[in-house]
Amino acid sequence: MSASSIDWFRDAKFGLFMHFGLPSNPAGVWDGKVMGRNWYAEWIRYQHNWPAPGGISRADYDTLIPQLTIEKFDADFIIHEAARAGMKYLVVTTKHHDGFALWKTKIVPEYSIAVSPCRRDMIAELTAACRKYGLKVGFYYSHWLDWEHPGGGVPPWPERPNDPPLEQPSDAMYERYWSEKCLPQVGELISMFDPDLFWFDSWGSKTDTRKTQLTPDRLGRLIGLIRQRSPRVLINSRIGTEEGVDFLSMDDNHFPDKLIGRPWETSGTMNRSWGYHKLDFAWKSTETFLKNLINNVSRNGNYQLNIGPMGDGSLSAATIKRLRELGAWMDVNGMAIYGTRPVDAAEPTWGRLTQKGATIYAHVFDWPTDGKLELPKLPMSITSATVLETGEPLTVLGSVDGAIVNVPPHPIDDRVTVIELA
Repeated sequence: MSASSIDWFRDAKFGLFMHFGLPSNPAGVWDGKVMGRNWYAEWIRYQHNWPAPGGISRADYDTLIPQLTIEKFDADFIIHEAARAGMKYLVVTTKHHDGFALWKTKIVPEYSIAVSPCRRDMIAELTAACRKYGLKVGFYYSHWLDWEHPGGGVPPWPERPNDPPLEQPSDAMYERYWSEKCLPQVGELISMFDPDLFWFDSWGSKTDTRKTQLTPDRLGRLIGLIRQRSPRVLINSRIGTEEGVDFLSMDDNHFPDKLIGRPWETSGTMNRSWGYHKLDFAWKSTETFLKNLINNVSRNGNYQLNIGPMGDGSLSAATIKRLRELGAWMDVNGMAIYGTRPVDAAEPTWGRLTQKGATIYAHVFDWPTDGKLELPKLPMSITSATVLETGEPLTVLGSVDGAIVNVPPHPIDDRVTVIELA
């Protein structure tokens, strides 16, 4: 990977994650019973009836294939909404842990969207929409776990005391999966769609003993395949190593509290589940998403906000509302996000700082009640201050260690007001 390949990612800051697949129709409920263990609806095959072992049988689970009609799926609408929200790239689940492919693959085509009633290629449609609206294209691919192939990994339980132990395939069987399905499908995705990014999914610490299948040899072959086919494609660390990859992926909804030198990102949910869960009403606020984004950007990271379309392929009203609220804020404050870098200064207690060239942006979370915004010692002298949304000029008073900006009694935006400093 060349230095320029990662530049777009470092400048983009904000992306859309999208989880969709067979579990989007049961949406966390099977035969009238709410799935147990956690809210991750896309795990329903193994979490139904938890902690009883087995979950849903393969035969029963595959009855979801005839339900995949996606009659209301509109890739153009979804990507247009993402673009309006200020997102610069997409990462979509081409194959999740259940092993079902959302593109017309020639590798195990009998377990792909090609055999569903819709006969559509969701990945092709989403890729075309991204190209139309100028978003980079990223593919989530579950390389470690695959519940379709007899050699694929199954949940690495027990993680918790009451997790039912599951028997993993032998190393020889896993090698069959790796060589027969994983590597060929990744190569096929590159040749068919020319993506900009691969987002692989394993989790836990670097020394996690559950990931014995992800040997250095196998990871080397996977990374080598991608580098050979498309050297510009970015690869994330959740492939199973931080060596030879382009950016670090944090654990789910994990937001570091300090600057990280390497490019990195956090993927986060709008509520609790990644795939659509019909009973998950714990929707987070737009203010939460804005502060997550700004916190990450100020610490050299990106933010990848997830949506889970419903079983028919449409987006819920709550999802659309939040995307549009984010877009309204980004329309007037996006310059304080895109292409910025961290500021060499202490983090202020009232908010965060970002910088682009000779301009510093103060993202004010907590508006000062005394009308005085105290800046930390900055790497440059500040002589002017302007409310970014309105253009209102503010008075700057110098001090030995920093400066004080006189601000109005009330913020222009109760969530986050941005002040441009130069």
